[in-house]
Amino acid sequence: MRRLALVLLALLAASPALAGRLVVLEDECRGKQLLFVGPIEAGDGDRFAQALATLILSPDLPPVQDNELLWTVKFDSPGGDVKEAMAIGRLLRRGLAATEVSYRFARRDDGIYDFERSGDTLCPGGSGRLAGCFPDIVKAECAGACLLAWLGGAHRFAHEGRIGVHDLDLTPEVREYLREMQVADAVVDRLAVPQASGSHWLEWRERSALAGVAPALAEPLAACPAALNQQESLDSVMHADLDVREALMDRAYRHRQCRLRILARAQQALQPEFEARLARGG
Repeated sequence: MRRLALVLLALLAASPALAGRLVVLEDECRGKQLLFVGPIEAGDGDRFAQALATLILSPDLPPVQDNELLWTVKFDSPGGDVKEAMAIGRLLRRGLAATEVSYRFARRDDGIYDFERSGDTLCPGGSGRLAGCFPDIVKAECAGACLLAWLGGAHRFAHEGRIGVHDLDLTPEVREYLREMQVADAVVDRLAVPQASGSHWLEWRERSALAGVAPALAEPLAACPAALNQQESLDSVMHADLDVREALMDRAYRHRQCRLRILARAQQALQPEFEARLARGG
C-alpha cells in the first residue's frame, strides 16, 4: 500500500468552528485532497464554503499535482445537520468535485496526518514487501447527513469506507435534494428499506448503486475521447505492438486533458462567488 504524507494547512482562521476539521491531505501518488472529519453542525455549509474559497484562491497554496485531485473531498463524519450537509453537497456538485469515503486519518505527534491503525493485523503472506503482518487501517465512516454531502460529488467513491443511513429521514425536502443530485428514484426508495443484515450500514449493492459518475459529469465527458477500460489500460503498457500502446496512451492523455478542462470551467464559474465571499469575510 502506498505511503501518504499528509499535511494540515492553516487556512481556516476566518472559520474557527470548522478549524481542525477541514484538512488538506498531500498524497505523494495522487496530489492534494481535502478531508472533512467530524459532525456536520449548524453553519457548516457557509463555513465549508468559506474554507474552500480560502483554499482555492490562496496565493500561498503549493503547486497542485493535478487540478482534478484538488477537488477530491474525503468524508469521515457521523452526520449531523441535514440542511448544512445538503448545502455542502450542492457546492461540491457545482464544482464537479469528487467525493470519497475511504480510510480514517489521525494526526501523529509530529503533526503529520497518516492512516489510523487499528488493533487488528493483516498477514497477506507471500514474499518480499508483502511478507509478514501489518496493523490494519481503520475504515472511515459516513453516516446520516454525511451521506447527503457525499452524494454531492459528481464522481463518488466508496470502495473502502462505510456508508450508513443512520437517523436519515427521507423527507420530501431530502428526496428533492436526492433528485437534484441525480440519484435514481429506485435507489432512493431502497435507502428507506432496512438492510437484510439489520444494520444501518449500506451493503455493497446499495453502495455501488450510489457510487460512480453522476450525469452532471458524465454528460460533458461524453464529448471527450473515451476513457480506457481495464483491458485497454493494461494494453497501453503491455501490448506487443508499439503502435497500439502509443495510440492507447494518446487517447488516455486526450481524455484526461478534456476532463481537466471540464473541471477547470466548473472551478472558474465558482471563482467570482468565492472572491466575493472572501471580500466580505464570509
